[in-house]
Amino acid sequence: MDPITHITTGVLGSRVVNKLFNRRFIIFFCIIAAWLPDIDNLVTFLGPELYLIHHRGVTHSFAGGLILSMLLVAVFSLFIKFFPIIKGLIISFSMILIHIYLDLVTSYGTQIFYPFNNTRYSLDAVYIVDLFYTVSIASICFLSFLSKKHKQRLVMLGLAWLFLYPVICLGIKHAALYPVKSELKRNRISFEKVHISPELFTPLFWKVIVEDRETYKIAGFNILNASGIKSFIKFDKAEPYMFKRFGECASIFNTYAWFASYPVMKTAKSGQSQLITFGDLRFYSTIGFVRKLLKNNEPPFSLTARVNESRKVIEYYYYKPGGTKVIQHLE
Repeated sequence: MDPITHITTGVLGSRVVNKLFNRRFIIFFCIIAAWLPDIDNLVTFLGPELYLIHHRGVTHSFAGGLILSMLLVAVFSLFIKFFPIIKGLIISFSMILIHIYLDLVTSYGTQIFYPFNNTRYSLDAVYIVDLFYTVSIASICFLSFLSKKHKQRLVMLGLAWLFLYPVICLGIKHAALYPVKSELKRNRISFEKVHISPELFTPLFWKVIVEDRETYKIAGFNILNASGIKSFIKFDKAEPYMFKRFGECASIFNTYAWFASYPVMKTAKSGQSQLITFGDLRFYSTIGFVRKLLKNNEPPFSLTARVNESRKVIEYYYYKPGGTKVIQHLE
């Protein structure tokens, strides 16, 4: 989830617990706690592979969140006399757990049981940047500062909406699955599995991913018009053996196989070499203007291998969120 939503959550939390502390620092304490798991974004400076492995890793796990909570309380105790340690631990850990929940409901995947288990869990109910969700929570939070009379009710409404909105989206997602499958059958589109994933402007717009043995097909649809599903874009599934083979040259390909949920691939000639680009349909948008905003015409988290005639990787390109291209030469 985006930083604005996390920070707004911290503000709402501080307005609930300010009577327990009755100190001016409480709002800063709660904001830091609500944002703190995203400190793992610093790993981006260590390279793309470590970012894929560790973002939403230890700092987004239950165990790591507890350690972060202890460290935060220890820092505040150094600078504030008579800091309420037990209350501080409870509040900061609660804010961190809310952060983990907000990330868990998105499609990215969060390693909540790290270091005991590095599986990425996702409810896949809310887009990573949900404008409606963020604006609605921020608006409720802002109104709670304007209205003294209804302050507490607005704060509680904001916190309730924080949890309720993803549940509503999850319900819509599952409710849409039957009419989507019916529409696919009516149009004689074969499939082995059908996945519905959030799109920008969820909960109204979603993307449907149709899976068979060798391909994925993806299209956007409006829940008010499931019969309007059309213009599928077809992708070849990424071959697992290619990740393993390329992983012998650069371990990032093994990492990518672990990271991707809907791995796809495409090939292109480039002089005497060949470009093989791997992507993940989690990060592919079905909305035209969103795709036009992409730099290098590749979705974020795409990985391209340049291979020579003997199919050995000589360099790879990785596309960060925002479109920045990272190039790594292997020869």
